[in-house]
Amino acid sequence: MRNHANAQTTPNALRAQYAHLLAGGAVTQAWIDAYASQTPFWEQAWREGVGACVWHALLQQDVHLDPVTRAQCIDQPLRWQTAHTLMLRAGAAEVLRLFAEAGIDVVMLRGQSIADVLYSPATLRPQTDIDLLIGEPDVHRVENLLLGAGFAALPNHPLLFARGEVLLDVHTEPLGIERIASWALLTPLRAGDFFHHASRGRLLGVPAMLPDASVSLPYLCFHAMKHSFESLVWLWDIALLARTIVKEDAWREVSAGIEGYGLQPPCFFALSYANAHLAARVPESLLENLRPDMDWRERSMFRRFMQHEQVPFLAERVFSRMQPDAMHRLAFWRETIWPSASVRRQVNADPSAKGGFTGKRLRQIGSAARLLIGEVGSLLRR
Repeated sequence: MRNHANAQTTPNALRAQYAHLLAGGAVTQAWIDAYASQTPFWEQAWREGVGACVWHALLQQDVHLDPVTRAQCIDQPLRWQTAHTLMLRAGAAEVLRLFAEAGIDVVMLRGQSIADVLYSPATLRPQTDIDLLIGEPDVHRVENLLLGAGFAALPNHPLLFARGEVLLDVHTEPLGIERIASWALLTPLRAGDFFHHASRGRLLGVPAMLPDASVSLPYLCFHAMKHSFESLVWLWDIALLARTIVKEDAWREVSAGIEGYGLQPPCFFALSYANAHLAARVPESLLENLRPDMDWRERSMFRRFMQHEQVPFLAERVFSRMQPDAMHRLAFWRETIWPSASVRRQVNADPSAKGGFTGKRLRQIGSAARLLIGEVGSLLRR
């Protein structure tokens, strides 16, 4: 237990503890005193999106904390997350019902679909907005239906709607190509794949299209990598989905989907972590088939990632290497660092992007700088 004091202030060490709990790892009273009774432990857990899940895991082991710690570090953020999530779930159910009655097929991306299918209770999964995928021909009908339901279209941001605190982001493609065109070269995965590989079912008690794992798992890995795995909850989503895939034939379909969409690198990173740290039970043969041909820099990034580190600009590094040639890699970096004016206006119009594009970019740079400083400091201490 001698290193616990240092571990409490080290983000990667704390992430390791969250993974240990989520995977079903046991705790001792000494561990509770060193970690769960400390404010920094909970502050990062909520930032990583796993605060509620970590607390749920501790309750399963009959862990009790002192009333002050529980009130400040758990009860308050848990109440806010639960209330906000229930509000978004009610809004999502209303919108799904509206589209179902109009005969419009829609796929719920991430958020509510993940929570409703994989989490119990669903409010353990934090949600910030509602992401919907629709077909291009349905855009005008969807706009009219949402406006009629009291949603307002936000300026400078196509297909982003708000009603009170409910933010609804409508997509005609799943990757974000409208913002970063270079992402189109990373994978042929498009909206049609979600609808083609989906079955009709129910979500939030309402008819909805439910994509199968051969599409949803590669997509979740891409999305998590797109954000450099900044939040552990995205890896936990992937682990929970992987746990539902038990038959060998189903894993073969997932493997074919990953290969067909050319998403081996992000899937290798995400599924390797889920298998090693989150009890996902991914077949070793699949991981070996997914393993990309990595140079020494990529091997170093992968090793650091597997040691729970949030590697600075991991997405940009991996995705740039997936571009077809040097010219496209340069274009990718330019788009990523300083996108077009229209994209910057879209980010500025997004209420969830605090401080607009500049604020978001400065936070990303600041976060990367802190990680780099910490890395240099750890090297100097060796």
